Amino acid sequence: MFLGERLKQKQLITDDDIEQILAIQQQSSMGQRQRFGELCISHGLCSEQDVLIALHEQLELPMMADVLSQYFGDDLPGNELALSLFQAQWWQQRQAFPLHRDGDQILVAQADIWDDFVFEALLHQHQLQATPVLCSNYELRQLISGFDAERQAGNALIEQESSAAPVVKFVNECIQRAIKENASDIHFEVNKQQFFVRYRVDGVLRTVDQPGMAQHAAILSRIKLMAGLDISEKRLPQDGRIRVRLSGQQVDIRVATTPTVYGENAVLRLLANENTHKPEEKQKTLDMLPDQKAIIEEILHKKTGIFLVTGPTGSGKTTSLYTLLGRVNDDQTKIITVEDPVEYQMKGLTQIQVNADIGLTFASVLRSALRQDPDIMLIGEMRDKETAQIAVQSALTGHFVLSTLHTNDAPSSFIRLKDIGIPDYLIKSTIVGVMAQRLVRKLCPHCKRPDPNGDQAAHQVGFADVQQNWGALLPADIQWYKASPEGCEHCNSTGYHGRLAIFELLGWSDAETAELDMRQLQAVAREQNMRSLRQDALMRAARGETTLEEVLRVVG
Repeated sequence: MFLGERLKQKQLITDDDIEQILAIQQQSSMGQRQRFGELCISHGLCSEQDVLIALHEQLELPMMADVLSQYFGDDLPGNELALSLFQAQWWQQRQAFPLHRDGDQILVAQADIWDDFVFEALLHQHQLQATPVLCSNYELRQLISGFDAERQAGNALIEQESSAAPVVKFVNECIQRAIKENASDIHFEVNKQQFFVRYRVDGVLRTVDQPGMAQHAAILSRIKLMAGLDISEKRLPQDGRIRVRLSGQQVDIRVATTPTVYGENAVLRLLANENTHKPEEKQKTLDMLPDQKAIIEEILHKKTGIFLVTGPTGSGKTTSLYTLLGRVNDDQTKIITVEDPVEYQMKGLTQIQVNADIGLTFASVLRSALRQDPDIMLIGEMRDKETAQIAVQSALTGHFVLSTLHTNDAPSSFIRLKDIGIPDYLIKSTIVGVMAQRLVRKLCPHCKRPDPNGDQAAHQVGFADVQQNWGALLPADIQWYKASPEGCEHCNSTGYHGRLAIFELLGWSDAETAELDMRQLQAVAREQNMRSLRQDALMRAARGETTLEEVLRVVG
């Protein structure tokens, strides 16, 4: 069975995709014709791993992960075998690396398993029978990067010119791996003579690759080209957007480049889209404790007013707002969103993206949106007085408005609105609720372990108050856990897998307080028995969902 048929059998590509790839192959000259699998990867039809697995089944060749597991455990092989056969530069030029020798048999990881040159050289010069091992470009770079520094000198040009690992494939591979590992951002960062690729997974950055400095300019140019940016402009920051098909899936990516003293950096924010985030799936993400759910239900039943969600960038504010929209989105309700940019796409909503370059500002769009007879409006952010005034006017004229604000906690939102320039009486008469939130990492259920010092540590950070006020929501037998230092395969060896939101929720009515100052606002919060972010996080830790270390990392 041909490779295309196997990929089709796995429902990774279609007959039309096969015809498209074959047509591209026929248009190429024989000497430059790319393999079928390479074209599938570069055109985003399937991932590199999909192609490798299909080749493994078709040709019955070993996979590198299996070879490493059999002979080296969790380690990578050393360079001794490779350097006993040929110089480091030779292996880099051929994009190959010997893994294991058994008598006259040798296993060799190769970027191009059809390259007979390595096979012939090992046979004629060392009388070795080579078996190609299927490996990804990333796995091969890990092996080759292990050569001594002096043997790597002068090889940057070779790496740059290697046709086995083109820049297009590298960038696609970075995005595909990020999606697979549930990363929210990809950072391409250049430092002094170093170029890093880092993923932000569950809110924490980690380095996943270190391509050569010689590839920096080409990789940044490829990203700019995909995002429709000016590839010749390297002195100014640029923002763009990519919509790409990878592994048969539409992926929306927000791109931001910025110049640094060592060169340009780029950050790619992987945005949710209609295919990957259905409303019923997002419904599960707003995972609140019962007392907070009751307050949210009461707020959602109000037909007018402003509900604010606060927190720093990346704290899940937009996800929470769209979760709430999913609750009220039906055929009887007209919902308009005004955002910069539109990060989620949801069926049934009228979604408008701000574009200040052509005069399509928040204020101008909101005025127009009000003439579209909406019942509910989502404003991406209250960032200035004009936007806030329109939101207030909308609430006063019978609309329900959802929006975000950048403050540290829920009570501070009222002070922030005053600072923007909204009078006290308008704030008090339009706000119906404020919710601050953060994201904490969830413990990996497969490798978490009991924390013997949990009771003592928890009481040092105020858990006694939590027990006194919300003990009914806690398990009868509290067991504290900590993350496994070595992790496991389910959590990428981090000890954590996924994130959950912690909340600080304040319901509001006009009669709550006479003055909008922090002392009065905090008194209202106490009267409502509002949990702070730290207290809510401690409850999550007491329920075995996260760790005390993670609570302190996020909320201090």
